[in-house]
Amino acid sequence: MQLEFNTRHFTLDDEIKEKVERHIAKLERYSPRNPVSVRLTITQEGGRFEADCSYYLRNSDFHGKATASEPDLAAGEAIESVERQLRRYKDRIANRDKGVEVGLGEAMASAALVETEGMVIEEEGFRLKDLPVEAAIKAVQASNRPFLVFRNSANSRVTVVYRREDGAIGLLEHEN
Repeated sequence: MQLEFNTRHFTLDDEIKEKVERHIAKLERYSPRNPVSVRLTITQEGGRFEADCSYYLRNSDFHGKATASEPDLAAGEAIESVERQLRRYKDRIANRDKGVEVGLGEAMASAALVETEGMVIEEEGFRLKDLPVEAAIKAVQASNRPFLVFRNSANSRVTVVYRREDGAIGLLEHEN
């Protein structure tokens, strides 16, 4: 991996530079393949530090930007932004390779067992139901569930009907 490290308008301490380089090296564990190159540029302007991190794979690029009062904090936030992108990308590739289709209508393909903090929880697959808002409100009122996620049959948007703390019913709808 080729690492390009640049600073503008200041000089970075070697200790901080090594810390940032170790943080960048950890990105490889989230990458689905070896990176071609990584470029990190930290600029000081007006007492603030801006970091711009670019992570290049063979067919994909990931970019993160951050601003902070210290250069290592700005670099860390930019690198963490790239890390989140890499994790999502790697998960997407893994799901595609397994043949799992995750879309609006199907959140989980099949039943699975998940171990969380020593407890085993069975998760069942589900599909979003097409419902009118009125029917969803009645379903939440008739059950003891705190919310219901469904596809609004009037506009095909993912919608959530939930029970508010004051007992009233609330409605959230995704806007495109």
